[in-house]
Amino acid sequence: MRILVAGGSGLVGTELIAALTYDGHQVVKLVRGRPNLMARNTEIGWDPEHGAFDSSGLRRIDAAIHLGGVSIAGGRWNSKRKLLIQESRVRSTHLISQALAGMSERPKVLIVASAVGYYGDRGEEPLTEDSPPGEGFLAETAVRWENAADSAREAGIRVVHARFGLILSRQGGLLSKIRIPFQTALGGKLGSGRQWWSWISLSDVVNGLSYVLDNEDISGPVNFTAPTPVRNEDFTKLMAKTLSRPAWLNVPEPLVKLVFGQMGTETMLYSQRAYPEVLRTSGFEWQYDDLDDVLFHELIAARSDSWGNTTSR
Repeated sequence: MRILVAGGSGLVGTELIAALTYDGHQVVKLVRGRPNLMARNTEIGWDPEHGAFDSSGLRRIDAAIHLGGVSIAGGRWNSKRKLLIQESRVRSTHLISQALAGMSERPKVLIVASAVGYYGDRGEEPLTEDSPPGEGFLAETAVRWENAADSAREAGIRVVHARFGLILSRQGGLLSKIRIPFQTALGGKLGSGRQWWSWISLSDVVNGLSYVLDNEDISGPVNFTAPTPVRNEDFTKLMAKTLSRPAWLNVPEPLVKLVFGQMGTETMLYSQRAYPEVLRTSGFEWQYDDLDDVLFHELIAARSDSWGNTTSR
């Protein structure tokens, strides 16, 4: 297939493009500004902030995947930062949806990133794709983000909203932020530690996106999480065990709120016990459904392999 990808330079996008290319697909990247003259067939220019899209480059696009958006964990949220986080997702999704809907030969599918933040803080409640949205900034953002794809949906394009959980990879995301504190024995649970964290390995994200791309029966919201969410305190214990370090520096809830503000509250303390019912019932098989295994692979085995060593448990 000829697949349009936005947000291809991020953690997920980099791995996904490599996998799609390996599988024989041609990837066309959406790039800001003018495309490289040497890559006219594989790059399309756009400027989502100003609503600019070079639709002349949209030739025979079979599928589109949009992974873009300003990082939600780049610092405390003020009103300007929150607007940037939300509009970077909503405007870009709306722009892509309109461009695809306006094609004479439309792609069959549009996959748009979303997040389990859609559910807000839900305590012990098991959450599936049928669960209603919650409250909070991230929930509000996710609702607007998903609604921004209506143009494509109304044009008959199959639209999938990939609601990502915490993506685990040594290359970036959560693990890259907390690995050093845990390695230096400064790790610990956040708040009560009872909040549920829904996680997924990077390899399963990439495999899942490819799976959804090919499975015409899947549309609408899809929870991209492992089928085994864990509490923050259990995540902490497994991190400490994997790195053979104590995890004694527990961070009380008031301190999380003081240091990180609303960003810390919604990303660290909110409880989302999400289950991937759509992927499970459709027959998707996870490479990693055990947190212990993925932490060992990302923090120990993969690092040893990169040094030319062999590591076993």
